[in-house]
Amino acid sequence: VPRRITLKSIDQCLRQPMLLRRLNDALRQSLERDAQVFLFVSRIRHIDPLVAILRRIFTGFCVEGTSSEDPLRAAKVTRFRQRDIRLLVTTTILERGVTVPRSDVFIADADSGLFDEASLVQMAGRAGRSSEDPAGRVVFASPQWTLSQKRAVRQITVMNRMARKNGYLKDS
Repeated sequence: VPRRITLKSIDQCLRQPMLLRRLNDALRQSLERDAQVFLFVSRIRHIDPLVAILRRIFTGFCVEGTSSEDPLRAAKVTRFRQRDIRLLVTTTILERGVTVPRSDVFIADADSGLFDEASLVQMAGRAGRSSEDPAGRVVFASPQWTLSQKRAVRQITVMNRMARKNGYLKDS
């Protein structure tokens, strides 16, 4: 089930990188627990500057970014699956059909109008998709707590309850 951290918009954080501290702390926890990290952003223009900042912070980890405009997208996804890339900043192009074991999901600007309930659930669904790490972390990072985020949390909670009842999900 996603948890929320209050974070200024990515536009603001790119102008004042110190505002990223709460997100960076959460990302570090995921990297230190040896997770593969998806960081979803709402705008392609946010990827490169965010990658540059994150590379300076997480020097011991390979950080890359990709989008629909990236000719190397397929190669980067392969490298991410192979754990060569540990933190991948991306748009919703990777919300469906990408399964990476031991992954955590962070959604920056989760309050964006571009992220409706369904897309938030799809992005969150990239976490916890392996038997060795079924409890991947999901974080909604945004300045506001929107109805779409609340509904996504409610839907995921209901789906987890059903999965648990049917024996697909076990309590740790």
